[in-house]
Amino acid sequence: MIVIMGSNRDDILYFETILKNKKKDTILGRYEVTIGTIFNQEILLISEQYTSLLTGMVLMNIMDNYFVDLVFVVGKCVSVDKRLKCGDIVISSKIIDANVNLVSYKDVRLAEIPGFNREFIPQSDLITYLNEGLNKKSYNTVKEATFLSSDDFSEFNISHIGSSTGIFGNKDDLIVLDFNSSGAALAASLKDVPYISIKVVERKYEQDENVSRYLKVLENYSDVGRAVVSTIGDIGRNDILKGGRGYEG
Repeated sequence: MIVIMGSNRDDILYFETILKNKKKDTILGRYEVTIGTIFNQEILLISEQYTSLLTGMVLMNIMDNYFVDLVFVVGKCVSVDKRLKCGDIVISSKIIDANVNLVSYKDVRLAEIPGFNREFIPQSDLITYLNEGLNKKSYNTVKEATFLSSDDFSEFNISHIGSSTGIFGNKDDLIVLDFNSSGAALAASLKDVPYISIKVVERKYEQDENVSRYLKVLENYSDVGRAVVSTIGDIGRNDILKGGRGYEG
């Protein structure tokens, strides 16, 4: 089974429209999921996953109850780099859990699981297939980026933005912010399941949300959807998940 996760229903609506043999289920007694097929691959769609903590908890429950091969996290993100603009599509080359290292207590920091790094590296084959799918099917700018993921981007948490040291030492990387990728990455890595995030840039972090930018994001969700579907087809033909690890630390 391939899991596709979004923050809200708009994020997964494209996949709902093309899913075959659809049926419904409920996770943890409250989160509705849609299960069906794409290219004869079993797909599970879930939204309403707004934070990394919730995403990780729900995904762990899904993996406990279904045989999961791969996890996609889709939706929108916020850029902290002038090279990225509204409507650009970004693929996670790295995911950093920004919830980690905020508070220290008895040598274990908040949100840290001892023995695990806070950085997660998606499987390179997935990045390649998504890039190929987007370059064939999209006129939008496609970039690989570091996803800085946190449940709370307070001024304290993003104080390194624009500084000479960069963000968590990632000075030269394209950086985007989101709220749920690290939860999915952590849960998937614990189960040795490959994962990746692919999202549309909504705005720069200093800009306020507005309707026109969100509509631009919605326009480009179909390109993301087609690229993910193309990758699902490539997976079926090439069996790229065999032996793949979801975590490299």
